[in-house]
Amino acid sequence: MRFTGTKEIKEHVQRLLTAKGSRLSGARAIDFPAGNGVTSTSLKNLGADVLAVDLIPELFRAEGVPVIRGDLSGPFPCASDTFELAVCQEGIEHVGNQDHVLREFARILRTDGTLILTTPNYSNLKSKMSYLLCESEAFGRIMPPNEKDSIWLAPVAAGEAAPRLYFGHTFLTGFFRLRLFAKLAGFELVKIHESRVNSTSLLLFPLFYPFIVLSALKTSRRFRRKSGEHKLSSELFRWMIDPRLLLENHLILEFKKLAGESASALTAGSVLGTKARTENVDLGSFRT
Repeated sequence: MRFTGTKEIKEHVQRLLTAKGSRLSGARAIDFPAGNGVTSTSLKNLGADVLAVDLIPELFRAEGVPVIRGDLSGPFPCASDTFELAVCQEGIEHVGNQDHVLREFARILRTDGTLILTTPNYSNLKSKMSYLLCESEAFGRIMPPNEKDSIWLAPVAAGEAAPRLYFGHTFLTGFFRLRLFAKLAGFELVKIHESRVNSTSLLLFPLFYPFIVLSALKTSRRFRRKSGEHKLSSELFRWMIDPRLLLENHLILEFKKLAGESASALTAGSVLGTKARTENVDLGSFRT
């Protein structure tokens, strides 16, 4: 964790990419959403073959990097199994169908490809308190999602009759939901990279942390008794009490695409099978 230094997420991402160094040389990379192109430029300077994609490509300023229009909430304008690296920086919180976003990144990445995903940390204590007090991103400063502040319009693209709605931070999402969507898409979490500690969360930490640990312990024990999943229970417990998730400003998550099909079919089958055994569900009633 970093208690001092920049809060700018682009600088944290640039530090992460620079640390990967020569491993990016010659790698095919996609920066989506690319914004004004700061991260695309970093990737290009590190030797990657970069494609930039954004809903508003008119704002892109990086020279020497091709940019095309794309919408995270729709089909990605890329062929399957194309890239070794994907960067999704501060984009997923604007999209409602976040499971779709992760599945599309899994589709366009090659096996063992890397996805670096960043988003405001909705799992930190400040965000939890903000939601408790007024369902806001930041209590005392930002109103809850509303039709005035939370909805923007993207420029009309070729072939479109009207501008597309573009949402603000309407779909802020915590660590556990992102981890689940990534798991079902066929990703494995490799690492949570550090970002700047949020000062309000740090002030709240001594007061709430003992209660968080006790609640997490009780919940994980109950889950273990009901499911028999000791390994998963221990893993989730560690994340629930991890100070990084409770304190840092941003989530910077690194995933690796696993070989084979996504985990969704296997996981869904496992869950349905468990419910059928424990609740005596008549599976015949679901057949048409």
